[in-house]
Amino acid sequence: MRSLICRLQLGTSFLAVLLAASLAAAGQQAPNVTGAWNINVSGDAGSADQTVVLEQDGSRLTGMFKGPRQSGKLEGTLDGNKIQFHVKTRVPLDYTGTMDGDTMKGSMSGRGKTADWTATRAK
Repeated sequence: MRSLICRLQLGTSFLAVLLAASLAAAGQQAPNVTGAWNINVSGDAGSADQTVVLEQDGSRLTGMFKGPRQSGKLEGTLDGNKIQFHVKTRVPLDYTGTMDGDTMKGSMSGRGKTADWTATRAK
């Protein structure tokens, strides 16, 4: 009987720890990137200032891109703090990176060239 009571107590303790961990995870909200962002790209071809306006639906991203010589729609995803989006313009561009609060950074590729980018949320 004592063995059964010990097992029940251990099982109850395990369930309590599991429940606490689940509640803590549920309290953590996924990052929200909705809004306007100012991007600076720099690489071998020089630097450029761009803007994106992002809409987020769960992990799916849509929006608009505007650069110095082209603009267009974009689609992408957000997985935790990892972001990626594809810009549908005359010269298609692919951005990958990470976000941290009101900043993002990563790498961009287009037409066989790569560059680094940083972004800040427009205020």
